[in-house]
Parts: sequence; structure tokens; C-alpha cells
Amino acid sequence: MKDFATLFPTFEPARQKAIAAWQARSRREQWLLGGLAAILVLWVLVTMVILPIQRGRAQALSDIRTYESLTVRLRGAGPIGQAPAQPQANASPAAILSTSAARFGVVPVVNPDGDGFRVTIADAPYEAVVRWIADVEQTSRLRVIGLRLDRRPSSGFVSAELTVRA
Repeated sequence: MKDFATLFPTFEPARQKAIAAWQARSRREQWLLGGLAAILVLWVLVTMVILPIQRGRAQALSDIRTYESLTVRLRGAGPIGQAPAQPQANASPAAILSTSAARFGVVPVVNPDGDGFRVTIADAPYEAVVRWIADVEQTSRLRVIGLRLDRRPSSGFVSAELTVRA
């Protein structure tokens, strides 16, 4: 095995000075400095390794508790929205869209567009629009094949343009 001085020749003068300074101390001073060094190493170990690990573990446990309580609350709440209405098989698509929208407080403008319909909503709550679209798809043969949502200046409100086909 190679000597320390041959591996790090530029460090050797500093090492020799440190050895000389250590040997110039009395046995009592050496014990005190050694104890201080041990306390310093222990403090660095605790603050740089152990405490961050404990904080991370506590945060992870807190997140797990939060997600578990949210899961329990969501399962207890049941499905989102109202109970689905009966399928409207015999009504026209424009009537289906209008009556379903009225239940959610959405006012659509329905225009025929080739083999489907173009539905425009000027200003409505985002949640109501999403629930209305879900209701239309669950209770009828109509399917939304295109959707463009634009955020309105009012918080939580959108304007939408949908393409609907049977």
C-alpha cells in the first residue's frame, strides 16, 4: 500500500503542520479537542442526515393519512352528480340537449351542422358544463366528438363549443 505522502504530495506540508500542532498539545487538550470533534461529527450527522429523514417520513405519513381520508370521504359521498335520468330515446337531439342542459342551469344554443349538431354555450359554470356533458352521454345516444372550452374572466366560468353526433 502506498504511503499518504506519495499519494497526495501537495497536502504533505499541511499534514505535517497538523501533526506537529497536535503533538504540541498536552494529553488533556488532545482529549478535549477529540471530544469536541466527536460532538461536532455527531451534530452534523443528526442535522444533515437523521432530521431530514425524519421530516420526510413524517411528511409521507401525513400525505398517506390525507389521501386515505380523502378516499374514504369520496367513497362515502357516492357518485358525483345527480342520479341519471331515464334515456330519452324518442326525443330529438336538440330537445335532449336542451332539457338536459336545463337541469344543470346551462343555456345551450343548438344548431344543425351536417350530420351532427354544433352546441354553443356563452357563459356557464365549468362544473355544470362538465356534468351536463356527462349526463347527455349517459342518458342518450348522443356523443360529444369535439369540445372547445374557453376560460371567462369570471372565476369558474367558461364558454364552450361542442360538436355532438348521434
